[in-house]
Amino acid sequence: MPVFDTIDGIVISVFSREHLPPHCHAQYEALIAIRTLEVIAGRLPAKSLKKVIAFMSREENQFDLLETFYQLNPHINRI
Repeated sequence: MPVFDTIDGIVISVFSREHLPPHCHAQYEALIAIRTLEVIAGRLPAKSLKKVIAFMSREENQFDLLETFYQLNPHINRI
């Protein structure tokens, strides 16, 4: 479980052997689509989700998350 970053105690992780759409895990509580910032599964408290979305919205973080996702999941074609 590669930890990508931690935001106020919320662990942002990207896993291998995953599925589309490209996503990250926020403290094992939520799966969030990297490009659309949509919560795919799970949930976070509103305050925590707002912090995670703000972090993921930064262009450089979004790029790095996508790169990490595809490096860990080479079987998935880039979209």
